[in-house]
Amino acid sequence: MVPHEFSQAGLDAASTDAFRPYAAFLRSGEPYASIFVNNPWLLPPKAGAELEWGKGWYYDTTVARRHEYWRDIVLPTPTKDLQQLRHDLYEWGFCLIEDGLSIEQCARIRSRVADQAAAERALGIAYMVESQQHVWSLVNKGADFIGLLEHDPAAVQAGPMIERLLDETLGPGWNHFSLLANISYPGCHPQPMHQDQTWVAPIHTFDAPILVNTMYVLQDVDDHNGGTLLVPGSHRANGTAATGLYGPLPKPINLEAPAGTVLMFDGRLLHGGAVNHSDDFRYVLTNSVVKSWARQQESFVLGMSAEVLADASDKLLARTGFQSSITANLVEGYGYRGTGRQGDVNGSVAAVRQEFDRGYHHVGELSMDTLDTVDLESLSLVRLQRHEDFRDEQHVESMARLGR
Repeated sequence: MVPHEFSQAGLDAASTDAFRPYAAFLRSGEPYASIFVNNPWLLPPKAGAELEWGKGWYYDTTVARRHEYWRDIVLPTPTKDLQQLRHDLYEWGFCLIEDGLSIEQCARIRSRVADQAAAERALGIAYMVESQQHVWSLVNKGADFIGLLEHDPAAVQAGPMIERLLDETLGPGWNHFSLLANISYPGCHPQPMHQDQTWVAPIHTFDAPILVNTMYVLQDVDDHNGGTLLVPGSHRANGTAATGLYGPLPKPINLEAPAGTVLMFDGRLLHGGAVNHSDDFRYVLTNSVVKSWARQQESFVLGMSAEVLADASDKLLARTGFQSSITANLVEGYGYRGTGRQGDVNGSVAAVRQEFDRGYHHVGELSMDTLDTVDLESLSLVRLQRHEDFRDEQHVESMARLGR
């Protein structure tokens, strides 16, 4: 008989008017609860609704130099000055790298994105929402996208500078969260304003972000063709005990930047896709990068093609989640001795994925009474363990002697 205390009725009885210290925090709805209560003009339009102009909604805005609130405030502008970029990212929550992509790189990547997006629409496999088309799994869709994930100067000439800013903001050992194309089509709805690291909500990190975005601007953008909406400085919560996490906020601006600019912004910055008033598609790429312990939005381990995996560099593998450590990505225990660092043979999740591509065979239930029926060579774990540099013959023999 299961004790009453463990039954559903017993648990319910013990939960009535009970002390639950985190209930209010988990139900708080922050950060959006205080953002929308104190800034109702930020509420997004309902799906299918006509957009309203001249009524103060967040999407009815312009670029900073023409904005009634922001035009006399010195905001970030495109620069190659690393010191200024550090200051802008810290102070305003975003910075703009001038000519981060060369003219040739920008044209080449835009052409590849446009062709891929059009083909996915034509085949009926595109991911479309009211605000944008999203092209996912770019790691499989062109060599330049791999170059962006590696910050290879051949794909993005500012790659080493981007890496430096990511290292300084997140600390070393970060992972790619995702890389996708954000394509605003003519007459699209605006995205709801959001923070990209609200997947940890209601937790809010006050000292530093746990996500940083790198946006590759593939054409000139402004308030006409849907330059991304940004609320400068909104990466810092400005609330009080009375308002909650966020109090009143200034109105957003449209990003204004020439093609080839690289926008980097804090994962806590309030932003969103804007309305595209032009007759053409607006193309940007967004690469989100996170602390190494964060779960990735894109499952690169499952989604990367076998062909890309076979040629992947150690850098690409480490950044896309193909390295195990004691805290992450263990498979049947394999990876427990891994460090998470690129090239570590004791945590090569690439080897695991390749075993799955061949047809993975798990260990399953074992017994000392049936050892003679076990075909070791059929077990994928055995093949994986041959990658481990500590598992020599002496190690195996010492394990077998224990308990005998």
